[in-house]
Amino acid sequence: MATEDDTTAQNRFRLEEILSCSIPTSRVKKICRLDPELSVIANDAVLFLTKATELFVAELAKASYTQAVLEKRKTIQTKDLNRAIASKSTFDFLEDALTGWPEKEDISQATVNLQQSVIEENDVIQNGIENSDDDMQDVCLLL
Repeated sequence: MATEDDTTAQNRFRLEEILSCSIPTSRVKKICRLDPELSVIANDAVLFLTKATELFVAELAKASYTQAVLEKRKTIQTKDLNRAIASKSTFDFLEDALTGWPEKEDISQATVNLQQSVIEENDVIQNGIENSDDDMQDVCLLL
């Protein structure tokens, strides 16, 4: 009898280990609630959906990393995701999903533009402060 209990406990532990998730199930449940056609979802369904999502993301990440390694890089870029999607039929539904996403160069240029506008605004503010200091000195001289 003790061996049956031990086996059951081991199986239960193994099942919990298999179904453990890094993605919070509460987030997945919130996303599921966004569907107006879905009024109720069982906790087990949320758990399985969370695990499936986690496995899918891991598979996409591995395929993307493989594409990066083929180009002798360690960093995954948008083009690696696009190539990974094109390389496996399981990702066909994601085709054109990244259309319109900015490339690294676009993001870098946007950062430079933002920094330049901040510098220009700071110059305007600094000039305004200097002008107000001059005005204050003129007022003090008049008094």
